[in-house]
Amino acid sequence: MRLLSWITLPPLTLGALYLAVANRQRVLFNLDPFNPADPALALDVPLFVVVLFCLFLGIVIGGFSAWFAQGHWRQEARKTRKAVQQMAKEEVKTAENSNLPAVSDVKTPR
Repeated sequence: MRLLSWITLPPLTLGALYLAVANRQRVLFNLDPFNPADPALALDVPLFVVVLFCLFLGIVIGGFSAWFAQGHWRQEARKTRKAVQQMAKEEVKTAENSNLPAVSDVKTPR
């Protein structure tokens, strides 16, 4: 996984840098769909800011979507961890209350 990130991250970074240099012209980012001639809220920003913001927003939304989709597995892992801890406590309690002799590590012949 680390190798994959080292292979893909530099080209993506260079691509984003190229996009920023090539699209420095300013655009009017209109946030009022009902009155485009006289918008109530409009931003005059470089084009690469709009594109990179949309890319970042897509990554964040995709991350949250994956996180929520995997919620079932996290819940199952919590339940399993709790069950393992409970079994470990029961094992210690059983070992303390047992009146059986300790098992030696001597191997018996077959």
